[in-house]
Amino acid sequence: LLLRELALQPGMQVADVGAGTGYHARRMARRVSPGGTVHAVDVQPRMLQQLQDRARREGLDNIQPVLGTASDTRLAPASIDLALLVDVYHELEYPVEAMASVVRSLRPDGRVVLVEYRGEDPKVPIKSLHRMSEAQVLREMAVHPVVHDRTSNVLPWQHILVFRRRG
Repeated sequence: LLLRELALQPGMQVADVGAGTGYHARRMARRVSPGGTVHAVDVQPRMLQQLQDRARREGLDNIQPVLGTASDTRLAPASIDLALLVDVYHELEYPVEAMASVVRSLRPDGRVVLVEYRGEDPKVPIKSLHRMSEAQVLREMAVHPVVHDRTSNVLPWQHILVFRRRG
């Protein structure tokens, strides 16, 4: 359901920020091929190594590991069509700086997609510190040069919030 919402196309340059072992990166890599690349960003070198090992076993050669920091994704400016953060934003140590880095990496009209457990839904079986309301995400993202494009609730427990880079 999430991949369908992302509307990935061959040739796209996408980033999986907080990629971990590459669950989403590996699935996106198939959809942006041929010609596209998934820039898999994580702050843990061991996670990136596991991601590379899994990608190699699956024959995926279009995943580029990127060792980021708590405040910088280390993605090239204006190089990314879509950046995806799944259950990552609420964990960021420096959310303003990290998101500024993500937004800088977006091409004009590029999208950043945040997937977060619904903070306003008491039925979501996740601790409250790992959930965010849509209003909270919108408020926090307002400091960046992005506009809220839409929110999808096709997932049973998570919001999919789509923002587009201005200009």
